[in-house]
Amino acid sequence: MNRKNSEEDGIIQFEEDDNQQNNYQNQKNVKQQPMKFRKESEDEEIIHEPGMQQINQQEQDLNTLRLNRPQTSAQQMKIQQQQQQQQSQYQDNQFEQIQQRNEHQSEESSKNSAERDIDNQSIVDFQTELGEQVEQEDINQQVQPTIFQQQRIENNQQQSQLQESQLQQQPSQSSNTQRQVSANPFPPKLEITYVQEQMNGQDKGRAFLTTPLKQDRTLQCQIQRDKSGLARLYPVYHVYTTDGNIYLFSAKKVVMNTTSNYVISMDKKEFSTRKPCFLGKVRSNFLGTEFILWDEGKNFKKCKDTSQIRNQLGVVFYESHIMQNKCPRKMKVLIPKVGEMNIPKIFQPLHSKEGIQYDYQYNKREFIEEFVNKPPRWDTKMKAHVLNFFGRVDQPSVKNFQLVNPENHQFIYLQFGRVNDLQFNVDFCFPLSPLQAFQICVTSFDFKFACE
Repeated sequence: MNRKNSEEDGIIQFEEDDNQQNNYQNQKNVKQQPMKFRKESEDEEIIHEPGMQQINQQEQDLNTLRLNRPQTSAQQMKIQQQQQQQQSQYQDNQFEQIQQRNEHQSEESSKNSAERDIDNQSIVDFQTELGEQVEQEDINQQVQPTIFQQQRIENNQQQSQLQESQLQQQPSQSSNTQRQVSANPFPPKLEITYVQEQMNGQDKGRAFLTTPLKQDRTLQCQIQRDKSGLARLYPVYHVYTTDGNIYLFSAKKVVMNTTSNYVISMDKKEFSTRKPCFLGKVRSNFLGTEFILWDEGKNFKKCKDTSQIRNQLGVVFYESHIMQNKCPRKMKVLIPKVGEMNIPKIFQPLHSKEGIQYDYQYNKREFIEEFVNKPPRWDTKMKAHVLNFFGRVDQPSVKNFQLVNPENHQFIYLQFGRVNDLQFNVDFCFPLSPLQAFQICVTSFDFKFACE
C-alpha cells in the first residue's frame, strides 16, 4: 500500500507537476497575449495603460507649440509657392470657364460671329501694321537725336571757321580801337621827340618837369631803384621815359631826420638843396599818414624874401590802419587846380596853419583838384585784391595804385605798379606835371608806421 501509495503519490505528484507546468504555460500565454495585442494596437493600449495619459497630453502640447512656433524662411517659401500654385490654378479655372462661355456664345451666334471675326481680323491687321510703324518710329527717334547733335556740332564748327576766316580777311577798325582801349585806357602817348627837345633846352627841362603835361597826352615812365653800395638802407630812385630811355630826374631820402624827407634833383649824384639841379621835396609826418609836396623854394621860417618862399604842389593822405586788420591802402591826393594858360593855382603858405590841407579842411575847395586811389576788387580764385593795370604791372605789391576822380573811376589819371624788385612803371596825364607824378609815387615807396 505504501508503494502504491507512494507510487500513487508519485504519480499524483507527477501529475501535479504537469498541471503546474501547464498552468505556468497558460499563465505565460495569458501574459504574452496582451503584449501581442499591444504590438498590434499600440495606440489603443496606450490610452488604457496607467500613467500614459499624461504623456499623451504632453505630446499634444508639444504639437500645439510646434504649430504655433515661428516659421522658417524655407517654410515661408513653401507656403508662398503653394499659394501661388493655388492662385494660378484658380486663374486657369476661371480662364477655362470664360473660354467655355465664349465658345458657347459663339456656337449660338455663329453667323454674326463669322462676320465679326472678318471685321476684327481686318482691324487687327491694320493695328499690327500701325504698331510696326510706331515701333520703327520710336526706334528712329531714339537714334536720331545723336545724329542731330552731330549735325549741330558740325554746323557750329563750320560757322566758327567761317567767322574766323572773315575776321582774318576783313579786319575792322573798331576791333583795333577796342584793343587799344583794353591795352591802355589813357590818352595817346606823348611824342618822344617833343620830350627830347624840352630836356635839351636852355633850362635843361626844368619848365617841362614842373608844368602840367599836355592835354590829351600820356607820358609813360619807368622808375629804377638803386640799392648798390651805400644805397642799401637809403635807395636812390631814377626816372626814365619808357620809349627812348630819356633820363628825367632822381630822388633820395635824407639821412638822420626825424621824419621822412626826400630830395628830388635833376642830377643822379647831386642832391644838395643849394644846387641849381634841385627841384623839390617830399616831407611826411611822424606816422606817415600825410605827405606834403614842395617845390624848390625855401621855408618861410628861414626866408624873409616872400618871392623865394616855397609853394605847395600837393598833399597826399593815407588812411591809418592802427589796431585794424590788414587791408589795401586808401589814399587821397590834393593838388592845385590848373587854370588858364596851363598855369596852376599857387598855394604859398606864410604860416604854419595855411596850405592846401587847411583849405580842404575848411571847405575852401574851389582851387583844389581831388583824386583817390581806385579800390581793388577781391578775386576768389587768386584770393587776393586785384586791379587791372593793362599790362603795365607784372608783380603784386602794396605800393601799386591807380588815381581816379572820386565821382568817376573809369578814367585813370595816374597809375603806378611794380615790374620787378628794382623796376616800377608810371603812367600819368594832365593835369599832373612830371614832378607831381613822381612825388606822389615817392610817397608810396616810403615806410608808413600807421599803414603797414
